[in-house]
Formats: sequence, C-alpha cells, structure tokens
Amino acid sequence: MHMDTGELRHHKHDTISLLEIVSMEGRYYMARFYLEGQGYVLTDPYDKPVMFSGASAARDYFNDYPVDRTEVIPPAGTDEMIGMPDSSSETMRVPL
Repeated sequence: MHMDTGELRHHKHDTISLLEIVSMEGRYYMARFYLEGQGYVLTDPYDKPVMFSGASAARDYFNDYPVDRTEVIPPAGTDEMIGMPDSSSETMRVPL
C-alpha cells in the first residue's frame, strides 16, 4: 500500500512502529513505514514514490513523527547481477 505526504500529515500523533529507508538504484532512497500493523510506501500527491537524496534526508522528513525504530536497507542486487536465483537469505538491515 502507499500513503501520500498529505495523508501522512493526518497521522502526526500516531506512532510509526518501523521506518525502513530503502536504498534504490542511483543513490536514491525511498521510505517504507508501518502504522498500526499496515505497511506503506511514502508517495507524492501523484502516487509516485517520494525519492530522497540520502538516508539522512529520509529520516529527517519523519522528524516530526513518533518513530519507534528506523532501519536502512542497503542494495543487495549481487545475485540478480550474476544471474543467480533468489535465495531465502535474510535482507540486511542497518539500524539508524
């Protein structure tokens, strides 16, 4: 699911249990967050994912919201790059 920036403002006092800052191709980061057990990708008013120029910019965007935990998910496309099938290994997460 996704939630646009205007909709998110209505949740200023709701606690975000987990903010995941996901590294995307080209040095950009996207924000995925969980409210009341439901996961959302932060989008603009046109339903396009909001892309941040750095992990700290994404974290700073959420400064006015109560966040329990923040993690950065770095890129891990090495298996895809060499044509290996997806493995069941756990995604690397870096607490921030």
